[in-house]
Amino acid sequence: MPKGFLTLSIFLVILLSFHYAYALPKDRGFEFTAQRVELLQGGEKLYAEGDIIVEAETYLLYAQRAIYDRKRDFLELFHFKLFDFSQNATTLGEHAFFDLRNNELMSSKVFIFFKKEGFRLKAWEFKKNALNEYFAQRALITTCELDCEREEFPPWSVEVRDLILTPEGYTSSKATYFRAKGVPLLYLPQKVYLPKMSLPLFEPRKKGFLFPNISQGNRLGLGLQLPYFIPLTDQIDFTIAPLYTTKRGLLWDLENQFALSNETKGVFKVRYLEDTKRGEYLTTKVPENRYWATGKIDITSGKNWDLHLDIDFVSDKDFLEEFNVGEGSFDRAKGLYLERFNRDLEDKSQDYRTSKLWFQYTRNSLYTRLQSAYLDYEGPGNKKEVLQPLAQLRLNLLPFSFREILPSLSLDYHYFYRKENYYGHRWSLNLELAYPFVYKVLKNEFKVNYKNFLYLLEEEGNFTKKGLNQNLFEASFTSYTLLSKHYTFGEEAKGLKFQHVLKPYVSFFYREITPKREENPLFVYEDYLVKKAKALEYGIWQFINLPTQRNFLAIKAYQQYDFTKAERSVLLTKPEDRALSDLYLQVLSQWKGRFSLRYDTAYNFYGYGLRKHSLNLSLREYILSSIDFTYQEDEAWKTRQATLALAHLFRNNLALRYYVSRNLLKEETSEQKIEALYLHDCYLLGLGMSITPRDTKFYFKVDLKGLGGLGDRSMGLP
Repeated sequence: MPKGFLTLSIFLVILLSFHYAYALPKDRGFEFTAQRVELLQGGEKLYAEGDIIVEAETYLLYAQRAIYDRKRDFLELFHFKLFDFSQNATTLGEHAFFDLRNNELMSSKVFIFFKKEGFRLKAWEFKKNALNEYFAQRALITTCELDCEREEFPPWSVEVRDLILTPEGYTSSKATYFRAKGVPLLYLPQKVYLPKMSLPLFEPRKKGFLFPNISQGNRLGLGLQLPYFIPLTDQIDFTIAPLYTTKRGLLWDLENQFALSNETKGVFKVRYLEDTKRGEYLTTKVPENRYWATGKIDITSGKNWDLHLDIDFVSDKDFLEEFNVGEGSFDRAKGLYLERFNRDLEDKSQDYRTSKLWFQYTRNSLYTRLQSAYLDYEGPGNKKEVLQPLAQLRLNLLPFSFREILPSLSLDYHYFYRKENYYGHRWSLNLELAYPFVYKVLKNEFKVNYKNFLYLLEEEGNFTKKGLNQNLFEASFTSYTLLSKHYTFGEEAKGLKFQHVLKPYVSFFYREITPKREENPLFVYEDYLVKKAKALEYGIWQFINLPTQRNFLAIKAYQQYDFTKAERSVLLTKPEDRALSDLYLQVLSQWKGRFSLRYDTAYNFYGYGLRKHSLNLSLREYILSSIDFTYQEDEAWKTRQATLALAHLFRNNLALRYYVSRNLLKEETSEQKIEALYLHDCYLLGLGMSITPRDTKFYFKVDLKGLGGLGDRSMGLP
């Protein structure tokens, strides 16, 4: 009998074939189809086979065979699949009983896949009740592929007892074993380590011990870290991760994460060490109590405002480099912040750490920013003279159209404080008028700026007055044109085609400052502008556009001529302070995300020659999976540094990564890393080594995708 020929309700068939008093309500709320139906035991049971489908609002049931018992209102299922819409889960099994009155499912063994979360579960003595709650006497939980038919274990799994899973995401169970394949590697005693292990399948991280971190270094010795994760609520969790090192003692890591909503989220990290075992590394600059506290918070609105907080304090900057291992390491925190907040951390070798709180509001052309910042300075010199930007207010009226003119207005207020030397308030008013226009083939823009700076000092320092005022007037004129030509080499259909675009430009800039003073309170960059300027900049852009790649190649060459510097005597000025600036050259190229290049250089006409070089080259899927090379050379700053990062993926599961940064002037390797990773769909194994002039570290890591949130950040190449 062809499929679809019988599309009748089971209950309607029974009513038409036999007279019985029991009848189902008309509002049962599901439909039933099968290829073949037959009556058994005088109509007491109904047998169906062939693509059986039972469809309701909250589930879809599929089976190859089924027997309906009219007295108990039961379906006995064979080779079935249950699609549970409330849990976004699929349940498969060989044999089960389904209670049609309250949608209960019972089976001796089932396989369940939670599609959204990526979890797989094999359960024994399983039951799903009328409230869509799942129960199992024994279960294997994993993120690996799991065969529901064959008796085999996945690469890793957690075996639990008395599993409970609710539609709200609450899950509890008693842990027994952690298994690698069928071998129990870790026994979790119920009363000793984990009184009751909670595995909330719908949360990124799970309560309990995470996998340990192992490290080895000549300054730290052997290090072992055992993180423990505590979900306080569905929105707030903590991770406590003590790291014991044989040479330096116990380092504590504490992490708090919260996500109250999509718009409100935050992370805080604290690590602390009582460094009493420094031994040969004991110096007067390194304190005994060493710590690093960092965190970020984002609160955004669907309307037009947002609030942000960054916290960053450290006992000494060497702490970040020396203890760059474990859960709370600088590298892990940097990666987490970039992924979660799209904000970076300042380099670990920097002399200061910045903490700040800022509020932003936008409405039409109005932009408002209120900010407070604090610099935790750990560099040389007197800490009491470090300026602290404790308060900042910015009101910007962004450019808007007024006839043919684009006016804009901004007001900036700063309050700086320090214990020694001058400090106080700084006000800045900036009015800008821009007039863009076209004359024949030339595109032009004329712009004027008026700026007024007011300084109200609370501590005079070396200044004779507490109130100082300065005016700054700037004007600029820019003109450019675009010239293009199309080229074809070879046959029209198969030949090389590209477009060459020339963009020559010239810009004149003028600045006047009154009153003329050689000394100003130096709070921000603009305060260093104390001299008149009159300069001309000229240059040319060249673009190569391919049919499938716009801006495949861009080349810019430009130079400045300063009329003010030209008025000075050549004999009394240094080469870098003469009229002609360096000739700058910039080359940019990219190709469909697989190739990118940037090269910058500068040539000096007063005896220095080529003063700087900067090259950044990136290749993807060429020889290796990724190649990144950086070279920087600057004669003025006496630097010459080269960095190479290589990564390759073999057979989709073995990755090798290598990184080296070398100071070519000192002929010293600043840092070198090598790492081998085995990548699986549900876990990662890694072994690495890091070498610096001061330290050598070895580390080993195991990340299980989905267990404790591990794996998500490192289940592939960077």
